[in-house]
Amino acid sequence: MNGEMDDRQLIAQAAAGDQQAFAELVTRHQSWVLKLAYRYTRDRQDAEELAQEIFFKAWRHAGSFRGESAFSTWLYRLAVNACLNQRQRKKTRPDHLPLTGEHAADSAGAGDELVTSERELRLKSALDSLPARQRLALVLASFEDKSYEEIAIAMDVSVAAVESLLFRARQNLAAILRPLQRQGEL
Repeated sequence: MNGEMDDRQLIAQAAAGDQQAFAELVTRHQSWVLKLAYRYTRDRQDAEELAQEIFFKAWRHAGSFRGESAFSTWLYRLAVNACLNQRQRKKTRPDHLPLTGEHAADSAGAGDELVTSERELRLKSALDSLPARQRLALVLASFEDKSYEEIAIAMDVSVAAVESLLFRARQNLAAILRPLQRQGEL
């Protein structure tokens, strides 16, 4: 390991109050935590606040890490729960951000960008209308490329429950988007 401590050693030191060890854990994991928070909120400021909340909870509960799973799995579980809780607290979402966080290609004309932006807003609205657990399962599977097993662990449900959540999420999303597709708006 080239003299570097693994995550389990670092979290044990963090649990004992070592801020430097915890700072190393944050450095190692902040990218994917922020990415998950952004995929869920689709707002940079909300994602940063949510990521900060996730790491604060990890610091506060470092002593509860029992080592039965990888630290990243434990942190992922905290992140998923924070995303679900954030959804409960904040019902409104900004309407100006695209679903994927990406902008239209530079070569696209202004009209193409407007059409793309409108489509992304409709998709965002459709995703926002899904129940929180369905939406989270869909985000984890579709945007985070997590396996059903990983999603089950993160959401503390069975693999069958993940399959059911994803099935219902896709059905609901299709039902919401179908009228828009018929109207040529999507």
